[in-house]
Amino acid sequence: MSVKTLEKITGTLKAKYPASKEWDSSEFDWIRGLPPASKGVIGRYVGYALLQHYGLTVTAYKYELRINGQGVLVRMGTKWVGNVLKFQNIRNNPFDHVLCIGLYPKSAYAWLVPKDEIWKDGVVRDDRDGVKKQHKGADAWISVDPKKVPDWLEPYGGTIDEMIKVAKTNL
Repeated sequence: MSVKTLEKITGTLKAKYPASKEWDSSEFDWIRGLPPASKGVIGRYVGYALLQHYGLTVTAYKYELRINGQGVLVRMGTKWVGNVLKFQNIRNNPFDHVLCIGLYPKSAYAWLVPKDEIWKDGVVRDDRDGVKKQHKGADAWISVDPKKVPDWLEPYGGTIDEMIKVAKTNL
């Protein structure tokens, strides 16, 4: 199949999937197209800098952050279809909290979630609204619409300021 044929085929689909203009003037747009590994590195750096900016003493250790002896995974997600934020690949590794940073074109959200809200006895807590098994249960992901936050997630943040209050109290 030639490139021209492939271009013609994908061109017919293009009208069904219009490009979103809402990200055009967003300071976060450059992050969306990066590969997952790059997004992970950027997410850890953003979490590190954010927590440090608000007065917490943070160190980076392997794939997590350490604050007062507690391990914090960082997952960053951008807006998906239906205004949902998704935080993926939350493995059942040793950690105490996962910092979920969600980016919309012109706003951001964050939750500092204790591990046992996502994993319990080695099993994904899919009894929690928005928590799902990923990769046949080897990982978990959290889906949340910031306008409809599940009751179990509300105590752990929402706005950046709310998440920082949680971090200062629990870390």
